[in-house]
Amino acid sequence: MSDTTTTNRPATDGPPIAWRVFIQGVMFFMRWVFGWKFSARVEGELPPADEPIVLVANHTSYFEPFLLVHALWRTTGHWAQPLAKAELFRVPVLGPLARAAGATPVERQSTKGRANAYSAAVQRLREGGAIYIAPEGTTSHDGELLPLRHGAARLALEAGVKVVVITQFGGQRVMSPVVKWPHRGAHFDVVIETLDPLPGEDAAELTGRIAATMLDRSLELRRDYAQRDITAPWWPPYSEPAEPTRTARDNLDEYREAMAEAIEQARERMAELRAEGEIEARMKAARERARTAADQARTRAHELSDQLRHRADELAELARSGQLSDELRHRAEELQRQARLVAEHAAELREELREGAEHHVPHQPHPVDDTAQPTVPDDESGAA
Repeated sequence: MSDTTTTNRPATDGPPIAWRVFIQGVMFFMRWVFGWKFSARVEGELPPADEPIVLVANHTSYFEPFLLVHALWRTTGHWAQPLAKAELFRVPVLGPLARAAGATPVERQSTKGRANAYSAAVQRLREGGAIYIAPEGTTSHDGELLPLRHGAARLALEAGVKVVVITQFGGQRVMSPVVKWPHRGAHFDVVIETLDPLPGEDAAELTGRIAATMLDRSLELRRDYAQRDITAPWWPPYSEPAEPTRTARDNLDEYREAMAEAIEQARERMAELRAEGEIEARMKAARERARTAADQARTRAHELSDQLRHRADELAELARSGQLSDELRHRAEELQRQARLVAEHAAELREELREGAEHHVPHQPHPVDDTAQPTVPDDESGAA
């Protein structure tokens, strides 16, 4: 098999047997030989397993992408095929893993190679598959998030799919720029969440939201990390960082200022979305109150109608038995007619209240009385 060979399996078939066997062996060694502890937390709702997605994650080691792909598969049923730099296919252990995972090789120094990989990824998504991209484009040399490239966002926007963001901490404790062999008993924690592209959002704006999400979750994961040790050489920022790769230097030179601006704008937009979400939650609660008020008004109207009809029937019976004068008999007949009108009006009121509860929101809840109707108001592929 050549270094650029990838799988042609149908997008929705899940991992090939070779991958499942290989990763199970890897996970056995990580869990039972090295004693690693894995945890995955899902925030919000994730797309169903048959929905195409672009998976993105922060990149701190050469090994963690395979753990993330496996975590996504076990957690959500999505099998995300990585876009990986072609050089990775020539590395012992990682090369066979990449092939088994059906990774698409990216010739990063070739414009044609990048274009071919991008086209293959778009096609994969349109077939219903999932693609994994590390938008930093390389492993972080100091453990901090590098400026993100726009390739993952462009891919999601072009294919019209959601972005699943995985933020991980602990991956730097195996095969990273500062750690060679796995640390015994290390914890590997991830948070998985979904970002929906917004109407009119471009790649830079979506990338800013991805970066802001990763930064916020990274702070949470570090704060809650069971083996927190800010003096450890693997705790970011590393006390002795590695030399930045060429891709890292390019990212820092070309994208640092633009990424800082995009993150700031993304935070403003995310605050607006949270506020809109709170408003929607209040509107939903108001609609529920309106529906409850409608039910109460309907019930009371029926009770009044029944009471009125019952009284009219009693008077009518008295009239038939000759116990009422002509005047009272006429009043009883009028009362019966009014009872029928009240019943009809109650039915109309019920429909009006139902429609109002569905389409309008009250400014504040009002008590319902017996008769009132409630008011219901470049190289941007990001190949790891």
